[in-house]
Amino acid sequence: MPRPAPVVAPKVHGHAARALVLGAAVAVAVGGFGAADAGADRLEPVAFTTPAAPAVATASTASDPVAALREATEAARTAHAAAAGHVLDESAREALAADIAAAEAGAERVRLLAALGGGVEGASDGGSAALVERLGQGVERLDAAVAAWEAEQARLAAEAAARAAQLAAQQAAGRTVAAGTGRVQAIGPYVESIWTTGGQAEVDACRGSVNFANIAAYLGGAFYAAEHWSCGGRAWSGLGTGARVDIPGYGSFQVAGRVGGLAYGSDASAVPAGYDGYYQTCVGGSASNMTVWLLTRVG
Repeated sequence: MPRPAPVVAPKVHGHAARALVLGAAVAVAVGGFGAADAGADRLEPVAFTTPAAPAVATASTASDPVAALREATEAARTAHAAAAGHVLDESAREALAADIAAAEAGAERVRLLAALGGGVEGASDGGSAALVERLGQGVERLDAAVAAWEAEQARLAAEAAARAAQLAAQQAAGRTVAAGTGRVQAIGPYVESIWTTGGQAEVDACRGSVNFANIAAYLGGAFYAAEHWSCGGRAWSGLGTGARVDIPGYGSFQVAGRVGGLAYGSDASAVPAGYDGYYQTCVGGSASNMTVWLLTRVG
């Protein structure tokens, strides 16, 4: 079997076959299981607002349609840049970008009309006012899109916290210590849901773990599940060797071991082949601490 060439991400330029996944979008330099996220992981959504375009022209711009349009354009440009990565889809940002481009062209047109003494009567004032209004509406739509993103982040955070609490409760209720051995056994399997087969885009959607079928095929497993730490991966920090994991649609598994400290972009050959399944997350959100759980089927 040829050795796989390392790549940066599983979906870029067709080199997806054997690269470990989960990019540095949530990278936080935190080592070890159960380490604090120091507030940098995406689990805790940060309040986010975009600056609104001015509703009323200032005294300095009220009589200058070009200046008023430029002021509104700058506010819209700031809102557009600030919303990057904080929307569920790019439609509102793309629409505002088109509005900004139209406003920039309009500002030049108004400037030329003003230089010609007004050209067509009322064209400079009316045209610029319409563009300012259009920019304001675009920023309002973008504000709504950001608010929807914030609500989704809050929902995901609550869901992840509930999953972690459920796991902690299961471990607390089912833990038994064998007398004289110090061995701890957790009773009651952890349930992991693989919501789809796909690539980095599906992982970034933060809807659950994603099966990378190409890596699974290379390693000989039924699945290779990957998930961001903040989207549910943190729940795996308490699953040590011997822990039971149920994965609907795939079966029941037991943790046979784990491989940690892998850097983002590591070759898949760094992971032992031949296990029935695999689960990967970036511990603490760190791109330099990718950890893979090795799973064997028990049911």
